[in-house]
Amino acid sequence: MITYKPFEMHTHTYNSDGRFTLEELCDAAKAYEYQGIALTDHNTTSGFDGLPETPVINGIPVIRGIEWTTFFGHMQVLYAEKFVDWRRAKPETIDDFTAQIKAANGIVGVVHPFEVGSPMCTGCYFDFKVQKWENVDYIEVWSKAEPTRRYETPLALAMWTDLLNRGYRLAVTAGRDWHWEKKKQHAAATYIGLEDGIVSARTVRDAFRNGRTYLTCGPRMDITLRQGDAAYEIGQTVEPGCCRLTVSLDRNERRKVWEEFGITPRELRIVMNGETVCSADCLNGDDFSFDFTAQKGWFRLEMYGDALGENGKQLGLSSPFYCK
Repeated sequence: MITYKPFEMHTHTYNSDGRFTLEELCDAAKAYEYQGIALTDHNTTSGFDGLPETPVINGIPVIRGIEWTTFFGHMQVLYAEKFVDWRRAKPETIDDFTAQIKAANGIVGVVHPFEVGSPMCTGCYFDFKVQKWENVDYIEVWSKAEPTRRYETPLALAMWTDLLNRGYRLAVTAGRDWHWEKKKQHAAATYIGLEDGIVSARTVRDAFRNGRTYLTCGPRMDITLRQGDAAYEIGQTVEPGCCRLTVSLDRNERRKVWEEFGITPRELRIVMNGETVCSADCLNGDDFSFDFTAQKGWFRLEMYGDALGENGKQLGLSSPFYCK
């Protein structure tokens, strides 16, 4: 059984440039009601020294990761079984390095691809000339806290959508690039679909390789797709033809985390190959069904509403389903 759990996917400790110990970071994650985090310190996994493969710190499972921090862009690597040296990667040779990561059983994600670059933050903007996108597992489309307000968000969304339109299969993540806690902030969660809800190297790899993720700034979104007698998870492939996608919004899970920031869902949309094919008002309900005809390509669920006193903001986003 696949169970979706909320994670913060982009964090740092004193082992790189954060101001948390791992214990403090996990306590902060509990305050936001995350059920796990990915520790992705810059160019080091020293935060895991002496710990098991997936440690549980103060009740919070910690995904083993690293943020490749180079002059040409940043990538996350999760659960690689051997060291791959980021220092030799160049824009034109990045495919060789992502292939090495895949050979080491690792997961690859591109993070904050449109962050301000030189001279303010050398290397933050993604300048790698990726050709083999099949070696990449996910894109961090929502970066930093308050993703509904950041100028990079629509740029990253357009980048990801273009890659989907070109036939690549990439999951989506959010990451607040969490270095310290100055004050409580509006932050998203990445829900990961894990086998039996277990957090381990095997289940996390399987979830990302099969595209079982969705993002939300507000309510949990339980998403089910049926075609005929068959049921499908996010990331799976259906035949062309009639489908029914059902969505249940859970407005209780993590409610105290997002409610104070004025999060109000108003609309759900099914977007297929970049175009909205159906939608529904979700202001006064929690359970919805969409009947539509799947066509070759991809489709995903999107949620829109109010956030931080602004209207028409994207509040939720699923990784795609695919159609042959």
